[in-house]
Amino acid sequence: MKRIIKNIWVMTIIILLCSCTLARKSKPDQSGSNSKLENKSPSLTLPKVRKVWVPEKIEGDKYIEGHWMWVLERTTTWSQ
Repeated sequence: MKRIIKNIWVMTIIILLCSCTLARKSKPDQSGSNSKLENKSPSLTLPKVRKVWVPEKIEGDKYIEGHWMWVLERTTTWSQ
């Protein structure tokens, strides 16, 4: 009897957890073509970045380990 109650309890928890995760999905907006006309806001383009390896070096009393340096070749810009 205890085993049956335990199995029912476990199945109830599993069903509750599954139903909670499924309920969180949002429904798509069905407002039609008006949303397309209103969504004319500008966006940002991706920057162009170059990754350069800087080898280790000694400057005076300092030892600088080799490391990556990222150089921005083109920054982000607004687009429409």
